[in-house]
Amino acid sequence: MATHTPRSARWTLLGALTLTGVLTLTACGGGSGDGGSDAGSEDTDTTVTIGVEAAYPPGEFLEDDGETVQGFNVDLVEAALAEMGLEAKWVPTTFDSIIIGVQSGEYDLGSSSFTVTEERMQAVNMVSYFSSGTQWFAQAGNPQGVDPENPCGMRIAVQSNTVHDEDIEARSQACVDAGEEPVTIEKFQSQPQATETVVSGLNDASLADMPTSAYALEQTGDGVLEFIGEQYDAAPYGIVVHQDDAEFADDLAAAFNTLMEDGTYDDILAEWGIEAGAIETAEVNPSL
Repeated sequence: MATHTPRSARWTLLGALTLTGVLTLTACGGGSGDGGSDAGSEDTDTTVTIGVEAAYPPGEFLEDDGETVQGFNVDLVEAALAEMGLEAKWVPTTFDSIIIGVQSGEYDLGSSSFTVTEERMQAVNMVSYFSSGTQWFAQAGNPQGVDPENPCGMRIAVQSNTVHDEDIEARSQACVDAGEEPVTIEKFQSQPQATETVVSGLNDASLADMPTSAYALEQTGDGVLEFIGEQYDAAPYGIVVHQDDAEFADDLAAAFNTLMEDGTYDDILAEWGIEAGAIETAEVNPSL
């Protein structure tokens, strides 16, 4: 596959682009990337700068050193870039700044458990590589009797600026429209913060991507949290690529497809226990 010169290395030649409005809702770890290395010492012809919100395990989160980014998304992206002869430089940042950063050329790619949406595909190219739905969870035994189909009057924790944020807002509005109490929605910068309030009992439940909800149950131990209901609204994750970088997006999709064909893709998913999220073909701006 042809070697790609990252967009950041060409940015001064292209000039500044005018930023457009971006919908920043997300869906919102062991290979690793280093977000703290000196960019000046790296070969810009082979290094790809990737914006990431490194607080969404097991997709992307920091190792114990507080600097190195790990996660199943990290492993998958690094394997695809290696197939292209490229290396990753992970740059932790806030989730809602990543798409804007790709648009401006600050990052060559954005990878942070982004759910592919029509709105996002109007602003950037998205390369699909995984699939995940939404899963609710509460304290073991569901002591408050939370029903995702009828959460009226409940206290629900959610990561802000995500598809789950949008989901619970819509459910709360449906409660109001039906003459019921609205949902008390507690919004947090990261999902682990939201999860902790469910563990402590401050909030009644939370909702997140299935791998993240499953990871929360695993990390908190037996008898602390449990799933409520079934996963729903499964949709592809996508790597964010600049709208004018169609060639890079095509090459990245081809690299993912090579990993799928040679078994590397399945091996990475198996290492993380997330085989259920496998897709058959990576695509640029897939039909939803």
